[in-house]
Amino acid sequence: MTNEDLSFQMLMNQVGRGGRAFDRTLFSLFPQTATRAAGTGVPSSAAAFSKGAAGVARMGTRRIPVLAGGIQALSGDPIGGVGTAAGGVLGGMVGSLAGPLGTIAGSYLGSQLGQSATRGLAGIDINDPLTGPDISLFGIPLTQYAKTKKSFQRGTDLAKARYKQLQPLMEEAKDKQLSRDLTSSQLQLAGNLLGQIYGR
Repeated sequence: MTNEDLSFQMLMNQVGRGGRAFDRTLFSLFPQTATRAAGTGVPSSAAAFSKGAAGVARMGTRRIPVLAGGIQALSGDPIGGVGTAAGGVLGGMVGSLAGPLGTIAGSYLGSQLGQSATRGLAGIDINDPLTGPDISLFGIPLTQYAKTKKSFQRGTDLAKARYKQLQPLMEEAKDKQLSRDLTSSQLQLAGNLLGQIYGR
């Protein structure tokens, strides 16, 4: 057996024991929540540890997806954020039927599916900034399309301002070129006239 086989075997042994080590770890990380969920003071049985760990997992899977969805919404993807939060909470509820590990896995999968579903319904392609709805709040772009639109508008305004600055210089250069062209044509005309007069 290789070291990788031994590591995998150790993991499977831990999971195979009903996840007792995992339950104890979750219980020790959040003892107040776990004790409330277990309904006992100090747990003495594997069932009490499991019940307390399930309570901690439920607490985490209700709060973490909402927090992640809020951060995602504030970072410019409010539609995906709603999907992440709702999918994570619902996935955690469904996964809780399989215990603490199922709660965590269900919450993660639910977040991913919820985010994909809401983006799909809204027509958002994260690789194309010109997709999705145009949502802004008090002039602050919230969606990918609104950010792209505002960026293009700023670029257009900047180009107009630059043109306005350069227009007097371009007009002056155009006037000087016209003056040079007139002078050149007058000299050429004078040369032609002199050539005709002296040619006779």
